[in-house]
Amino acid sequence: MKTSLLVALVVALFAGHARAESRSAHLLGDAPKVLLGSTPRLLDSALAAADVKDTVAANIGFGEHFAKTSAVGMASSLTGVLLGAGLGVLSNNLIGAAIPVLLANLFLPPILTVLMAMLVGNWETPGRFGFWLPLAGAFVVNAAAYVIASLVLVVPWTNPAALLLYCLVDGLLMGGATVGIMHLTEKKKPGTITSFVPGVSDTTFVSMMKVNL
Repeated sequence: MKTSLLVALVVALFAGHARAESRSAHLLGDAPKVLLGSTPRLLDSALAAADVKDTVAANIGFGEHFAKTSAVGMASSLTGVLLGAGLGVLSNNLIGAAIPVLLANLFLPPILTVLMAMLVGNWETPGRFGFWLPLAGAFVVNAAAYVIASLVLVVPWTNPAALLLYCLVDGLLMGGATVGIMHLTEKKKPGTITSFVPGVSDTTFVSMMKVNL
């Protein structure tokens, strides 16, 4: 009787040990499948995150945009003054001399400033910033600065220090007006995560304001 119980106990122990080894083998055999199954999703998430990060980093910020635009505004303001002065001396007629001066000082600086601001702002994201509203803002600011400097402050344009001060202030004002209007009216595109898994479509992030619940 005791012998039979001992044999049954030994058989049960061996059966339990064999079942545990079989389960371990199944787990080890399934591990590569689980790993291979999850790897595409992990790679897709990592690559998509990198893609979104690159897209966000490509968009120029307000500070950098303002600094570059203001630098161009200063240079264009100085160019307008010098070009207008050079064209003005070509005519002995007062009106004929005033027209190129006004055109060079009123129109050239804002046009060059806004064109450069658009080129820099839309370099990585085409169509992000418009042209006409920033141009109107830059034109108004530049015209006001020119009129004030000419009539109220009576800036002697032949004085290099006064000329540089005018160009500095005018460039900063045009840069602020141009970039401010551009960033207030910019066209924001919804973020898109590109999928690298076959059969899985791209994911587009849309603002909740545009979703009909």
